[in-house]
Amino acid sequence: MQKKFRARFFVSAIFFLAALLLFSSCQSAKKSRPQNLRLLFAGDIMAHTQNFGMKDYNAIWDDIRDLVAQADYSYANLEAPVDKSRPFESYPTFNMKPAYPQAAIDAGFNLISLANNHSNDMGTEGVKATALWAKGIEARNQNSSQAQNAANQNSSQAQNAARPVYFSGITEGGQMSLRQFYWREYKIVFIAVTELLNTWKDYEQINYVAPTKKGRAAFVKKIADIKRTLEPDLFIVSVHTSEDEYVLTVLDSVKKFYNQLLDAGADILVSNHPHVIRPVEYIGNKEDKKIRKVIMYANGNTISGQRRALNYDDPGEIWNYTGDGQLVSLELALDEKGFFALHCSTSYITAYTPQGERSPVIKRLDENFVQTLAQNGLHKDSEYYKARLAALKKIKEIYTWR
Repeated sequence: MQKKFRARFFVSAIFFLAALLLFSSCQSAKKSRPQNLRLLFAGDIMAHTQNFGMKDYNAIWDDIRDLVAQADYSYANLEAPVDKSRPFESYPTFNMKPAYPQAAIDAGFNLISLANNHSNDMGTEGVKATALWAKGIEARNQNSSQAQNAANQNSSQAQNAARPVYFSGITEGGQMSLRQFYWREYKIVFIAVTELLNTWKDYEQINYVAPTKKGRAAFVKKIADIKRTLEPDLFIVSVHTSEDEYVLTVLDSVKKFYNQLLDAGADILVSNHPHVIRPVEYIGNKEDKKIRKVIMYANGNTISGQRRALNYDDPGEIWNYTGDGQLVSLELALDEKGFFALHCSTSYITAYTPQGERSPVIKRLDENFVQTLAQNGLHKDSEYYKARLAALKKIKEIYTWR
């Protein structure tokens, strides 16, 4: 009898210890689960005739929807006014109807620049219509945004809140617009500006920075003032820069300007306008080798119709770059000094028009895509995109240690 009791006690003790260890490991896993901030940066969302001629704009984003949506905040530059009272318009003066950018928002883009050289293509009324559209999107998400911020600051319920959307680029009350919001208890500030406009009528409605020594110095000071007064934990700045389009190199004067913005308080700077991709520069501390600042010199076109035909004979010719872009993913962790980049990666994308279609959709430009084309008998296309992928890989990341 005593032996049986001991045996039962021994078995019970084993089950108890096993359960205790399982509970402890789950609790430990829950506590140690990383809660890092995930960001994604795309380039220009454009709409040429072949883009807005398609029936379902959501199809544009299907191949990268998971990449965009899995980031906490995904950025893009919307390169056109949004005026529902006007028809779609293509180059040289653009206009979008709301369904087109809404598909990008539905795909997960929620940090959107409205400041670029096409912002006032439709004049004063087009700017007002764009502002009204953007405010409608933000208002529709206002309750969700408040729930998100509350959940973020209280942490664990954030996943149950709807995805908020933030716009910057059109002035409000005569002042540059910016957005501040929270990830967990950490404040993020986002501002988008342009140094270029295609028309100067009512330019004061746009977050405009004069591309002069004086104008840039004034904006650097403004960034320093925002940093000092709002004290963001992360400061994201988008600049539609005054420089030549379709050029792969960056001017020294532009590099100097961007670094001045970083020194003034910006943490991540994303630049637009060239319509081709350029390097990403990661800037870190040479002692701890942690990346604290990032400059994206241009992420190219995320979607456009600029590359109307594939140049099979010369896939490296500069115009071919207008059909490609890059998605820069950053996973930011925290230490006693603030945010730093734990993981950084770049995915290449391309505007691809499927057989029998007239409108391009976004495809991930990688070896798998190239091989799939070949397997489907599209050998000419496969060789073209293979050459394009090789060309993009030559644009190397830059690491700067200070």
